[in-house]
Amino acid sequence: MLENYKEISNAIIGEIKDLKGFFSSIQEKETVSSLDEIEKKLLENRFHFVVLGQFKRGKSTFINSIIGDTILPTSVIPLTSIITILKYGEKEQIKVHLNDGTVKDIRRDELKEWVTEEGNPRNEKNVKEVEILYPSEYLKDGICLIDTPGVGSIFENNTEMTYKYLPKIDAGIFLVSADPPISQSEIAFLKDVMKYVDKIFFLLNKIDYLSEDELNTSLSFTKQTIEKELGIDNITIYPISAKMALLGKINQDKEMLKKSRLEEFNKVLSEFLLNAKGHIVLKKALDSLKRILSEKEMALRLEEKAVSSPLELLEDKIRKFNEKMQEIRQDKEDTYYYFEGEIKRVIDILDRDLLRLKEKEIPRLLEYADRVAEEVKEKDISRYTKAIEEAIDKEIIRIFDEWIMKEEERLNEEYARVSKRFSQRTNEIIDAILDLSEDLFDIKIERVKTEEEIEKDSSFYYMLGEPPKFFGVDSAFDFFSKKFLPARFSKSFALRDLKKKIPEKVDKTCGRVRWDFMDRIRRSFMDFRWELNKKIEATEKNIVQAIDKAMELRKKSAEEVENAKREILDRLNKIQEARKRIEQIESKLPKEV
Repeated sequence: MLENYKEISNAIIGEIKDLKGFFSSIQEKETVSSLDEIEKKLLENRFHFVVLGQFKRGKSTFINSIIGDTILPTSVIPLTSIITILKYGEKEQIKVHLNDGTVKDIRRDELKEWVTEEGNPRNEKNVKEVEILYPSEYLKDGICLIDTPGVGSIFENNTEMTYKYLPKIDAGIFLVSADPPISQSEIAFLKDVMKYVDKIFFLLNKIDYLSEDELNTSLSFTKQTIEKELGIDNITIYPISAKMALLGKINQDKEMLKKSRLEEFNKVLSEFLLNAKGHIVLKKALDSLKRILSEKEMALRLEEKAVSSPLELLEDKIRKFNEKMQEIRQDKEDTYYYFEGEIKRVIDILDRDLLRLKEKEIPRLLEYADRVAEEVKEKDISRYTKAIEEAIDKEIIRIFDEWIMKEEERLNEEYARVSKRFSQRTNEIIDAILDLSEDLFDIKIERVKTEEEIEKDSSFYYMLGEPPKFFGVDSAFDFFSKKFLPARFSKSFALRDLKKKIPEKVDKTCGRVRWDFMDRIRRSFMDFRWELNKKIEATEKNIVQAIDKAMELRKKSAEEVENAKREILDRLNKIQEARKRIEQIESKLPKEV
């Protein structure tokens, strides 16, 4: 699995290790640090592959078959109730993340107690998600396999939890089964999934139950149904037997594994990961390496040119360079002020959207409270008050769940616009520094453009399992539950008191949501600005260091100068050889899809 991706990734990592050795030998500590960062990003990149489908379609068995181990519990009843994420780890480790922020380490045989409806009914243990680290080659290159609760079961919370995870998906694997065929509820779910996911693989599971004719009929029916209902053409459905694939791997039965047809799908998946996910990850790493080598080559050529210049002429060039750099630095600072204003504008959009949300939803919630009160009017005062409060809280959570998903998309569009313009402006500033160096020192410098973007912070999502901390039923419940007043009056006062709290509850929730979004926006942009600023400073620093070295050499003897020139040429040759190897690696990348 992923042979091409691994081959190219390993080749890049090999080049990084060689370059770290070279730059360490010439005391280039900062360059070594930059190479460490590239290597870390390449190794740690994550791609969320989410397995989706109706309950009892075999999602957990499918993931087990991919891994080749029965790590996820399976059953004949609707089972998975918690989002479960499988990542690579040197050894097996299972972590339960609770909504209060605590993390529990558990054993595999304890997993059922946390992720199943039987062991954790309606998520009474308040689990946010479960993370499994596992030493699988499949997961080694940054793939995260995610098991979701099945939609359409009798457990409504499971369906809600899966829906809340949709915005985090990079690509999806949608399982239907040969028996029973695809249902209308699955079609409805697919339509929702396609709002968030660009790439979906369709798998027809449980083909071991069918004859060849039955399989062809089932594939044709499923394909036609999906294409007709979703309005898309030429989808491919991959038939598999997750059960046979798992048994084949566990028992090392190659014939059974072949019959499962899992390996056929794995080849398709491998190609996608290389062309889509892999292309982005590998291309970024290669571009970063080319940029570093280009900068180092520029610095060495500049040093070589400067050391050959008469001292008086060199000093004049340095003076002109420093004068012009003052203007470029001021231009950079002006750019930062401009983009800080752009970020403030994004936050203003958020504030206006929150205000519109409050203006729209508070009156509607007040009417909703009246309707609920009418529905529960026969309950005693304690249950009456509690029922209304719980209904209001649940409705507020529902409102904010839906709103945050839409606002997420809106703000991400603004992020993309701002980050693209900032990235372009950074490249322009770097070009200005390089133009200056070319003009002053009469050298040709290759330009390597790199596009940065503010990355989507997948850690921020408003989950049902992590609702805002509303007040409990305090004054109204405590006072009226003592039955000091007749029921009719006490219920009237309780309803009035609860309705008074609605604007405050909505306002507090808006405040929390605003803080979350603002914190995310500012942190993301500060990280983004820091990365781009490092590029500008690195360009300037390389030039200044080269000039300083040349000035030092001009003070040395003719023999020392000649030795230094030979050393410069030797380093240039090594950098050029490394660039050729990197270009050869890059040539193996397929065209971006």
